[in-house]
This record gives sequence, structure tokens and C-alpha cells, in this order.
Amino acid sequence: MRLLVDYAVLFDIDGTLVSSVMAQDDERRRYVDAIRDVVGKIPEVSPPRFAGMVDPQICRILLSELGLTDEETNHFLAKVLARMSELYVEMNKTIQLNIGVRELLPLLAESPRHIVGVLTGNLLRIAKEKLTRAEIVSYLSEFYCADLYFDRTRLVADAVYSCMKKHSLPNNRRVMIVGDTPRDIAAANASEATSIGIASSEFSMRQLNEAGAMQVHPNLKPSMQLLAGLGLDCHTNCSKQDR
Repeated sequence: MRLLVDYAVLFDIDGTLVSSVMAQDDERRRYVDAIRDVVGKIPEVSPPRFAGMVDPQICRILLSELGLTDEETNHFLAKVLARMSELYVEMNKTIQLNIGVRELLPLLAESPRHIVGVLTGNLLRIAKEKLTRAEIVSYLSEFYCADLYFDRTRLVADAVYSCMKKHSLPNNRRVMIVGDTPRDIAAANASEATSIGIASSEFSMRQLNEAGAMQVHPNLKPSMQLLAGLGLDCHTNCSKQDR
């Protein structure tokens, strides 16, 4: 008999699960090298500028800024995305988990009431490579990635709909979108999901509150407030310092 699920918790990767600051050079290289290899031109890439966007969207912007026409951009885009995935898997990378991730994910993965996954602007191959290298991929059972998307709002909407249908959730609020940028919050709110802001990158708790987050936490440390917000039993799972 299939167990009933109460919540689907979907985490952004960059800036939420893993440090975006530590990985800025890696992120820059994967865009620059892929476009250079395919197009023969070198774009100007500043990763913080694209916080909360999705890979196909970012690549399209970078190609346009190089002076390519829409027709040329469409011609090269699929090749750039494929090359970017290849390069990322092969390159040396710096991947550092954010505070609390290694403690929180096992608690969620062990809960029979929760489905845990990622909802990321990364391409699927890049997302799985990051999570595998970070040694947390085993805790995640759902992967909603940006391979076919140019807009985070549409990606989130489709992920929320899929979770609702797949796990027979009673309403959109039972899908929790956990992210570190105002774009994460806006996309979650547009789909009437539960938006949870984590101030683990360049955006503060105040900025995430102002973006409309339903919950805001300083990090993913399994505190009483965070566990309660995620629908976990705090009496069982709260860290010692919160008891």
C-alpha cells in the first residue's frame, strides 16, 4: 500500500544547498568556455547578475549580448547547452555545502510524510554532478531542472503541478519551494506554493521578506523554527541547542 505524502520539499541548488560564493569561478567558466568552444567568442559573465535565472535563459542572454541575431542564437543555443554540461562534468570544481544542509537533508529523507527534491535553474546533468560531488544526491528523489525552460516561473509551475498530481497533495501550499533569491520566491508565490527564503547567499532575510517569502530563515540549520516550517516533528528532530 502506498504511503500518503503530506509535503513535497524542493530545494534550489546554487546559493541554497551549495555555496554560490565558493563556486563563482566554476560557474563563470562553464558559461565562458562553452560559448567560446561553440561560437568562438568570449562573453562577459558575472554569476551574481543571473541569480535565480535558468541556464537556457542565461545562455540566450549571453549570446545576444555578443551581437548574435535571434536566428544565430537559436542555431547555437542547443550546442552551447550540451557543451556546457560536458565541460562541467569534466572540470575541477569547488563545491561546498551551505550551513545545515548535511544535517537537514537526512531528517527530511527519513520522514515518510515528505518527498524531497531539487528545483533548479541548472541543467539536469549539471545538477546531478553537483549533488553527487557534494555527496547529497542520495537524499533527493525528485529532480526538476531547467533543460526545457527559459523562465523560472514556468519551471516552478510545472514542478508544482507534477508534485500535486504525482503525490496526491491536497493543495499547492503542500509544495514547499526553498530558495535564496527573490526570483525563487516570486516564482513560488506565482504558483501558490509555500515560498521559503534562505539567506545563505547575497540576499538578506529582509530582502527575502520584502520579496514576499512566507517563511525566511538565516540558513538550513535544523532549528526549531525551520523544522516546524517544513512540517517536521520538532520534538524528535530539533538540534540539542534548540531544546
